[in-house]
Amino acid sequence: MEIMDLEVFSAIARLGSFNAAAAELRLAAPSVSNRIAGLERRLGTTLFIRGARGSTLTPAGQRLMGYARRCLDLLDEAVHSLDTGTPERLVLAAPNSFAATVFPLAFGALDGLDIAAHGRVAHSREVVEQVRDGSAHGGFLLTQVATGSLRSERLGTSPMVAVCKPGHALCDAPVLTPDDLVGSVLVVYRWDAEGEPLAATFDHPERRRNTPVHTTGSPEAAIRYAIDSGHVAVVPQFATRSFQRSGLIHVLPIRLPPWRVELRFVYLAANAENPGVATLLDSLPRLRDELCS
Repeated sequence: MEIMDLEVFSAIARLGSFNAAAAELRLAAPSVSNRIAGLERRLGTTLFIRGARGSTLTPAGQRLMGYARRCLDLLDEAVHSLDTGTPERLVLAAPNSFAATVFPLAFGALDGLDIAAHGRVAHSREVVEQVRDGSAHGGFLLTQVATGSLRSERLGTSPMVAVCKPGHALCDAPVLTPDDLVGSVLVVYRWDAEGEPLAATFDHPERRRNTPVHTTGSPEAAIRYAIDSGHVAVVPQFATRSFQRSGLIHVLPIRLPPWRVELRFVYLAANAENPGVATLLDSLPRLRDELCS
């Protein structure tokens, strides 16, 4: 399997079109088609379903996509590591729901050092795979994912909180329960299937159809929705820090079920001496304070 095969395959998967991939890679369209046909013959499977509206991945193509992306990322890291004229590169991976909060903190820990960080967004299991195969030096996780041989440092746990923008009618209440939110449109952070019961706690019999409970895998999107719409968001506390400091949200005094998300940093033992990873390990107490205090 050639590197160009993977580049062509990845471009088609991302763009959804053989012609668009050919244009982006500056290749002739027949060359792109021939490469994929040859790759499919070597692998003994079909990778794309071709249709009038473009090309989509088959189940086999979807499985190959993760490996192709990681192979290309690893080759990219190899090139960067050999370039002595640039700062050392530190690749970190995190799920979308954690990235907006943890990457700025991680970058801040590297201030003043000759290290250029690259934050990569991936699903939790992809974070583990990227750290394990070396395409990422370290990763941040929210949920309990099997990490195998990886070292795992606990950053803490973050409870769920309800927030709204200042001036909301519920801001002055001394104490609230989930039933008190029956008249408000909600957007609840749902990290995975385990988060569904949390959203279900707000399905009160008296809740009207025009005050639904939305769910999202992005706590930042939920908070933005609460700010822009005047409704209520239920999110992990770690995601509220910068919004609180800016005075954009108010944390409601509500007694929620004891749902918590666990925050972890994972890395390979072989990378413990990497300057960037070592700096982050030394900075874990500060990261814990920022995320969970």
